[in-house]
Amino acid sequence: MNDAIDRRELFFKALAGLLGGAIGWIPAEIATHGHSITEQESTWSIIAGIVSVALVAGMIGGMILAAENNSLEITPLAKRRFLLGFIVCLMLALPETYYSDLIFSKVLRAGGWSVDHPGSIVYLVAGRLAGWTSMGLMLGVGVGLASLSFPNMLKGALGGLIGGFVGGAGFDLIGSFSQSGLASRLIGFCMIGLAIGFFIGLVHQLTKAAWLAVEAGRLKGRQFRLEGRSVTLGRAEENAVGLFGDPGVQARHAVILHQGDSYTLKNLAVQAGTLVNGNRIETVQLRDGDRIKISNYELMFHLRTDKRVSESAAAASVPITPAYAGGAPVSSAATVSSYAATDSIAASQPAINPYLLDSGGQQFAIRPGASTRIGRALDNDIVVGDASVSRHHASIEYRNGGFLLRDLGSHNGTWVGGQRVTETPLGRGDTLRLGDACFTFHA
Repeated sequence: MNDAIDRRELFFKALAGLLGGAIGWIPAEIATHGHSITEQESTWSIIAGIVSVALVAGMIGGMILAAENNSLEITPLAKRRFLLGFIVCLMLALPETYYSDLIFSKVLRAGGWSVDHPGSIVYLVAGRLAGWTSMGLMLGVGVGLASLSFPNMLKGALGGLIGGFVGGAGFDLIGSFSQSGLASRLIGFCMIGLAIGFFIGLVHQLTKAAWLAVEAGRLKGRQFRLEGRSVTLGRAEENAVGLFGDPGVQARHAVILHQGDSYTLKNLAVQAGTLVNGNRIETVQLRDGDRIKISNYELMFHLRTDKRVSESAAAASVPITPAYAGGAPVSSAATVSSYAATDSIAASQPAINPYLLDSGGQQFAIRPGASTRIGRALDNDIVVGDASVSRHHASIEYRNGGFLLRDLGSHNGTWVGGQRVTETPLGRGDTLRLGDACFTFHA
């Protein structure tokens, strides 16, 4: 079913929240030393309690953010996400826990809490429910904040709010079935983490506008939500859609641009290229059900049902333009103009699409009619994964009927024919060296 919820995301986010709650329970239990809420605690024990609960929140938030790739692989990216989520959620949880504790204490006093007053249990549950609901809200905001996305903050806040309420409601319910406070707190923290992770994932699934489903390839069965104005696809783990384990996929192979209700796929590779519905393309507006093939990966593009009407109307005015017709490259002024190239630039484009060929035989497209930036950072047009290459190393642009290579202040320099250059024209067959990375220019 096209609009099916990705159960894999729900499972991994719930599992991550559960594990975060279980791991965070350890310092929380050590800090409380089994104190009852009826005991008079010292200032230091109160501080320790606040910090320990904040650690639980940090663990839950960090684990949920690390589970964004929906797998058990502990990648460097997953580690960075965990650390970022842990720090952000911990910092947010410290003041939140302090004020929640104040509210909890006031609710208990209002209910005349005592172990011999059966009616006061309602106030106990209400106090904890309010505390964990606000904690869930904070965690959802923290997970969204760590991803630097305001929409994700709103979605996370809603999911965390619901998860905190559900988990908090079950905290005392679990305690009523267990004679051991130690076990009930462990189960309670796990349940709260699980609920928060599950509902954050569920809100994301229910509100997603577009996504890619992997139909073939190493990651078959995975889904990738398309969020933000630009979503890159490629072998590098920094891509929003990481297509790993396939040497035919380039580090930054393609990009999907989102504007309004339309999604446009742009090919960034030359050697393997990008296919849509069997046609090799350079730029195409995606429609619901389109099949994208990148090396051995096959992905299906999906739009939420209510987005398809406006998408079909917009797509009618943008034809699918194959990059190759009859085996020969085709230049399209309409395609170029949609990526900020003027009519005058389009008219002066070279007849043959230029590219760089590296020492391993891999080809990298040079954008006709626009500047092509080369470097190690993922936001370059050509991404070179070599430590000797600067983040933004050099650029190539088409000017006055020829190609111009410009160094962008790189550390190890830009070389042509053995000479270090800052700016020089390029000719067919010229050898380029950026740091230790070597290329041959073809046009």
